[in-house]
Amino acid sequence: MLGGLLGGLYLLSVYGALGRTWTQQSNVHSPQQSNVHSPQQPNEHSPEQQRRQAAVRAAMKHAWRGYQTHAFGLDELQPLTQSGNIRWGNWSISLLDALDSLKLMELHTEYAEAKAHVRNIDFTRSPHGVAISVFEMTIRALGGLLGAYELDHDPLLLQKAEEVGRTLARAFDTPTGLPYSQLDVNSPKSSGAGMASLAEAGTIQLEFKQLAQISGKREFWDMAERVSDVLEAGNRTHAGLYPMYISVLTGQYAKWTEYTVGAMADSFYEYMLKQYIMHGDIKYRTRYIASVDAVTSMLVGRTKSNLAFVGRTANNGRLVREMEHLACFYPGLLALGAQVLDRPQDLTLAEELAHTCFVAYNMTATGLGPERVYFIEDSALGISANDPRYMLRPETIESLFVLYRVTGDQKYQDWGWQIFESIERYARVEHGYAALVNVLQTNMTSNLEDSMESFFLAETLKYLYLLFSPSTVLPLDEYVFTTEAHPFRIIK
Repeated sequence: MLGGLLGGLYLLSVYGALGRTWTQQSNVHSPQQSNVHSPQQPNEHSPEQQRRQAAVRAAMKHAWRGYQTHAFGLDELQPLTQSGNIRWGNWSISLLDALDSLKLMELHTEYAEAKAHVRNIDFTRSPHGVAISVFEMTIRALGGLLGAYELDHDPLLLQKAEEVGRTLARAFDTPTGLPYSQLDVNSPKSSGAGMASLAEAGTIQLEFKQLAQISGKREFWDMAERVSDVLEAGNRTHAGLYPMYISVLTGQYAKWTEYTVGAMADSFYEYMLKQYIMHGDIKYRTRYIASVDAVTSMLVGRTKSNLAFVGRTANNGRLVREMEHLACFYPGLLALGAQVLDRPQDLTLAEELAHTCFVAYNMTATGLGPERVYFIEDSALGISANDPRYMLRPETIESLFVLYRVTGDQKYQDWGWQIFESIERYARVEHGYAALVNVLQTNMTSNLEDSMESFFLAETLKYLYLLFSPSTVLPLDEYVFTTEAHPFRIIK
């Protein structure tokens, strides 16, 4: 595995000069990546952490076996009925999303079988009448292929990534250059709804810019950069905050939308910082700092017991005291930004928010986190589950991983292990892992959903594995993780 990771240095000779040429402008400089370091701990890879890492690897093997046996080549495993579905357009999304996880965890046989199947996927077709999500296919299919290419360098992976990129590029043929959210790949003309969410439009930049730099196809870079420019130019009320929906026809934001770092917006804010780290463009640093300041002043609240949370604003500007599981990525983002930009106040808030996300897990009967929690002003604990589903999501574990790498505090490993044990106890089934209907109930009769989304393989298990790995494995000063946890090497 380490040989494959070190082989990433080869990429510098392939596209490093090209990438520098594109980004050598007056507003570009190298981020202070020396600040992104992981404190070395004497017991960093102790026998206990090795045992935990091996357990996560075994979980990945179990999940993959279920997919391989009952849904290989389909989009997702349905573990309870031992079947699969093609809800993402029959592009083998779980397989693509899992590629770099298999490679990272040294599941060599499984990885070889999965990669061999990639050659057979036709990214120019989908089932009749099925429109694909441009956002999801960008982060899962394109990102998955590029992440695997970073660790493998097999030209086949780049070839298929270009095939995905060319197909998805048709969705950007709009008056503004913003992509339609859905694309019928069987139709010669691109068309779609007039509105796109902030996340749908603003979470394509890392993947398409990486494709441009590796392939040498400048048009992918320009396409992604144009989207960022349109999103920044749209009408807005609050500096640093962006409405949830924008017209792909006019480039203007919807006036009736809320502000949030949860669903429909989350990864847009994530990609501000990560574009700066990847490419050194100062405008993304400026936008990220403005967004953090705005989120801190307008969306962060506290309970009487001093639990910090990130809520959302209603149309009337009032803070809604609800936090989605999706928003639990934000502590990790803050921690990463605190190191890169030397903002210690952000690390303090990151640790407080991560504690809240862990409390949301720890307070339930299963030890698994609800999809949404509400913060009650006059309650002793101050938190309750108002959407008790657990969908095998990765965001809390992602933040624990980043915080451990940034601080070296072993409590984040212990919290992650506690969550993993709950996953094993309540979500593991004979043929994979299943989402939970209600994390407040330990009686599993009728408490499981027939679903194992691809992000469980791409993100949840990968971040758990990395949480218990030495900090030299995919170090944060050398790699940026996409919103789907696919590792891209930083071009310095």
